[in-house]
Amino acid sequence: SDCLRTGASQGVNDSALAVAAPAESGQCVGIRTGRPSVHASSAARKQAFRAKSHRIDLTVKTEIGATLADIASAIDCSQNELVQNLIRFALTNRNWKTLGLMGSKS
Repeated sequence: SDCLRTGASQGVNDSALAVAAPAESGQCVGIRTGRPSVHASSAARKQAFRAKSHRIDLTVKTEIGATLADIASAIDCSQNELVQNLIRFALTNRNWKTLGLMGSKS
């Protein structure tokens, strides 16, 4: 069939060709179509993500961790997403450079 020839010309292996068959719509099933990959490999994809993201390791007291878990559960999001939103809110609503830390000893 055309599906098998198309797959073979794209370098698809034999096991992938075995599942490729024309669907009722006439399109091949089992052969990836659509938008081409942005990155050449998964390593390149990970490297691009890490280049645009900054990772921070965060340790909190047990009570704060329990509060974060409780809030995240109540609003149906991950703790990571919750902490990102809390940080975004804090950075938007306070001039930390001018006002400094709250409750710090100056």
